Amino acid sequence: MTGPERAMLYHLAVGTGFRANELRNLTPESFDLDADPPTVTVQAAYSKHRRKDVQPIRRDLADLLRPWLARKEADRPVFAMPDKPIKLIRTDLDAAREAWIKEARSDEERNERRQSYFLAYRDGARRVVDFHALRHTYISRLVASGANIKVAQELARHSTPTLTLGRYAHVQLVDQTRALDALPAIRLTTRVPVTVRATGT
Repeated sequence: MTGPERAMLYHLAVGTGFRANELRNLTPESFDLDADPPTVTVQAAYSKHRRKDVQPIRRDLADLLRPWLARKEADRPVFAMPDKPIKLIRTDLDAAREAWIKEARSDEERNERRQSYFLAYRDGARRVVDFHALRHTYISRLVASGANIKVAQELARHSTPTLTLGRYAHVQLVDQTRALDALPAIRLTTRVPVTVRATGT
């Protein structure tokens, strides 16, 4: 797959939460970009749950897809994906990390970047960025957006909300802070008597 084709694959994976096999079997006919909202359909034969899934997508993603899909052959898969897409994403991560390190303005900054886990395939907690991680990203972004849990479950196409929240929604410190900041301030509505110790003055 060319670089632009891989970029579109990643955009669609993060924009739909589709699994690798579902993306592999999409054809131009799977997309209804002029619908309100725009949708992408996974046929039952390729869905994990063996049901036809019609997934709404954002309009900006539809706009990005439209000229790209216009060049695709009818009734043919839009992606020429390899059997193991992990090789794609790992190669792209390595190249992006190397470019990021080279862009450092000083030796000190370059060394700091080398020691970080930014764009690394595996982080300090031994978690890896494989292709399925793009689905985790989609669902985590849904939850972080403040989506109702039932809505997040439906968009993730999960059988239970426990799976959506427990396994796929990764909460960051910034998400916790945002949730706290959204709480109304606690205000005292009655006077609280204060006992003052006599000081003799």
